[in-house]
Amino acid sequence: MSLPAAERVVAARTVFVALLACLFAAFPLAAAEREEARALARDDGRLLYREVHYQDRDGDVARRVVLYRCPDGAAFARKIVRAQVNATQPDFAFHDARSGYREGVRTRDGKREIFVQRGEGAPRTAALPAADDAVIDAGFDAAVRTHWAALGDAPQRLSFLLPERFAFMPVRVAKVGDADGMRQLRMSVDRWFGFAVPPIELRYGLDDKRLREFAGPGTVRDARGKPRDVRIVFPAQAPRAVAASEVAAALEDPLSGRCST
Repeated sequence: MSLPAAERVVAARTVFVALLACLFAAFPLAAAEREEARALARDDGRLLYREVHYQDRDGDVARRVVLYRCPDGAAFARKIVRAQVNATQPDFAFHDARSGYREGVRTRDGKREIFVQRGEGAPRTAALPAADDAVIDAGFDAAVRTHWAALGDAPQRLSFLLPERFAFMPVRVAKVGDADGMRQLRMSVDRWFGFAVPPIELRYGLDDKRLREFAGPGTVRDARGKPRDVRIVFPAQAPRAVAASEVAAALEDPLSGRCST
């Protein structure tokens, strides 16, 4: 005996909802994206460390968590980037457990400040100065996307924050060329002494405007406290979806401080 039309509609909806529930149970919604980059020494190409990048949202704030791992897998440093208002000028906190070095930008009572701490010493702080076209840490990626079209025509001038100096440095970002599906950019100091400071070379995918390679002084420092000269290579594949629990684990992963990189 066939069901009345109204009952058939209700039954169909019930089956559809049940099917959706099964699908979502089998394939839980991802709360984050993950990609892993390799940091290589520019002089001999050996692997120095790996960077595991997570991107998610913490409430209504876009967040990036970067875990730095030794070649043997031990975590030795972590960075947390939070873009609350302006994607080019996020708050961030970096901690290297090997030396105890910390640096970043934070917001307190509506005011922003730079902080730097070396080992067990007391942290130094200063108000974040104003600057034209200011860029802070990973906000450079957002700045590149913002100026993408203009970069095809002429160099762009930005102010890049150097936390250790508590100041912004004028920089010039120029397109070197487009080839093999990539756009090569060069960032150099926009001052008369810029010739003495090695430029940073970057490569971005033309189709997705995603960073594929960074070459220059990185965030991680050597035993003398100087930024390592590295080539950081990101995979060609897009970031993969992961569960929120993996980001939580990255935030809680103890930093061993025993990596000799």
